[in-house]
Amino acid sequence: MNKFFRILALSGVAISSAYGAENSAGWSALKSEVTGLFTTQNVPGMSAAVVSQGKIVWKYEAGFVDESRAVPVTIDTPFWIASITKPFVGLAYLHLASAGKVNLNELASSTPDFSDTCNWLKGTSIPFAKGMKCDAAITIDHILHHQINGTPGSEFMYNPIMYSRLSRHLEYTLAGTIKGMKGYHNQLAQAIDKYVLAPAGMNDTMASMFDPSKTSVYQRMSDGFKVSDDEKKTKLAQPSKYIAGGAGMVSTIRDLAKFENALYTKSILPAPVDQEFNKQPAFSDGSDAPYGYGWYFQTIKGHTVMWHSGWDPENGFSGVIVRIPEKALAFVALANSEGIWWHNSLVKGEIEKSPIAKAFISEALAR
Repeated sequence: MNKFFRILALSGVAISSAYGAENSAGWSALKSEVTGLFTTQNVPGMSAAVVSQGKIVWKYEAGFVDESRAVPVTIDTPFWIASITKPFVGLAYLHLASAGKVNLNELASSTPDFSDTCNWLKGTSIPFAKGMKCDAAITIDHILHHQINGTPGSEFMYNPIMYSRLSRHLEYTLAGTIKGMKGYHNQLAQAIDKYVLAPAGMNDTMASMFDPSKTSVYQRMSDGFKVSDDEKKTKLAQPSKYIAGGAGMVSTIRDLAKFENALYTKSILPAPVDQEFNKQPAFSDGSDAPYGYGWYFQTIKGHTVMWHSGWDPENGFSGVIVRIPEKALAFVALANSEGIWWHNSLVKGEIEKSPIAKAFISEALAR
């Protein structure tokens, strides 16, 4: 063990299993970037993995779950995944549309409170308000593509506030009311369970923290932390228990690997859903768009890269999931602080600005 890793070990960082039996040869640049990020960002706890053909071939586990530093982080540690919830929401909607249970071309204004929320947002200085036209014909599909700022369908702007209205839409569509949707394992959570989590075998993932069948996951969930400039770690409040369209799920690295396996084997992608899921997103004029159904799409060195990040500064969590379908490779990372976040643009995808994602993509495309 070299001096650097001896120092980490003495400080209580759980590093030994980061180089265990599941690790294949290579990924040296990725290992360097992940270890460097963990150290320089003073991340309390972090886990990550590379998934090849649905199987974990490299993993990283470091730090602790709790303020007392008693429980080490592993790839089985549940984290709040913040906006990495969106790929699950998008896939659930594709299943529901295929089953004829929702109409993606339905006007969003038919959902109670949508117009009020839109007009409220429009009147604020919040960045997501830019160009909002609340009297325009905004559809559910526009929301699922983040194409509601400006003329709907004409431009992209990441808008998590309006994406979060999707839980209300689904509650109203399937249950006939939005009353009480924040107080139980709601219709959106149940759809994610049915179409994604159960068939993928994701038993350590909660579609909402109200799920009564997964109390053990809730009990093992990592705390979230704020890390100050002087490296002080402060435990933050737990996130809300219900799922909105934009966030609400808890998962582990191992379960996110199961998610990738289910996408790779297409066990959760029946033909009609698979066609839409893998299709390059587009604007209404047919030109390529950067986002669709919960995933950013970028082309890097001729390969499609699908990805999403998660960032919650109020509750202290961050993460990233990256897929390169043509290579059957994926990378997932979760942390209990803001350490993974990289200030991604609101108007375009720039996964290459994430140091750890860039290292993964570079090594993956070289294989």
